Amino acid sequence: MQYQPGPMQAAAEVAVPADLAGQAPAPGLTWYDQIRALLIRTGLPAEPAVYDVLWRYVRDDDHELSLAIDKAIANQSLTISVLMALRETHLGQMSEAQVKLLIAEAHDQAEALGLRIESGQSDLANYGRAIAVGGEQLAGPMDAASLAALLEQLGAATASIQAANSRLLEELDQAASESRALADRLTQAERAAVTDALTGVMNRRGIMAAIEKAQAEAVAAGVPLALAVVDIDHFKRFNDRFGHAMGDDVLCFVARHLADRLERDGGMVGRLGGEEFVGVMPGVGVQAAAGRIDRVRADLAGQVLRSAVDGSSMGRISFSAGVAEHRAGQPADQLIGRADGALYTAKRLGRDRVVPDRG
Repeated sequence: MQYQPGPMQAAAEVAVPADLAGQAPAPGLTWYDQIRALLIRTGLPAEPAVYDVLWRYVRDDDHELSLAIDKAIANQSLTISVLMALRETHLGQMSEAQVKLLIAEAHDQAEALGLRIESGQSDLANYGRAIAVGGEQLAGPMDAASLAALLEQLGAATASIQAANSRLLEELDQAASESRALADRLTQAERAAVTDALTGVMNRRGIMAAIEKAQAEAVAAGVPLALAVVDIDHFKRFNDRFGHAMGDDVLCFVARHLADRLERDGGMVGRLGGEEFVGVMPGVGVQAAAGRIDRVRADLAGQVLRSAVDGSSMGRISFSAGVAEHRAGQPADQLIGRADGALYTAKRLGRDRVVPDRG
């Protein structure tokens, strides 16, 4: 497979605006400078939705999205419509039109169900009146012919209500089926919005929400909560040697490796971006969590990856990780920041290791 430049390389090649040249950007502003340069280069509008996609691009939060944007930039076809289509495809986010369509469908279903119920109530009221009239007639003197006529009327009314009830049951079954289908679509849309399209684990939005929920639950229950930031070692080197397609396979493999081992104990796994993942471990302190992640690391490092084409060895994949424990009142991004600091220490000490936060 032919090597293609990664998103960070593409972003680095964007010319810096003249008013920024020669200035050293403050920490954290580098991505902003790259986004600004991209806006100037492509002519895209400086709107929140556009900035959101470009922010993910320069950070390589979604590798598939970044590759698609790389291609569009190379072809000089990165228009607002193309960017929004990529946003919808790769980030699993519903367009405003799709949201309006689902809302309209839900409204139509509710309205149709209301009409069905009203029709059933009307049929029942008509039957009730027929019974009441028949009862009044039976209370008075009746000859045989009148009784026969009344019985025929009541029989017709009974047959009519039975048919109406049967029709109503069918319509209610149909309404229930339509409601289940709509609920499934809403569930799928919700799941797509928090799932990383490449690896199948939670995306950044999903895992951040999961961390915040886990923090609140840990505080309420008075139990610990640990979090690990995991980064695949020398991933760029692997990409350069074997290509992005194989790199994507590695990302999926590592994501599944983490999820299989953490989720069985109630943990959660998400992709922060690029080759960086986060594992959330409710009810576990920092030392126990570090030991758990280290066992996951050792298990991965002991496996030899082989090509599905010819069985040739592609070496071993390892990761480094930093682990931190939640502190009351600390937001999710700060908890991740502490784990990320421990990860930096693990990298500095030689990689392929797990370091707990000691702050």
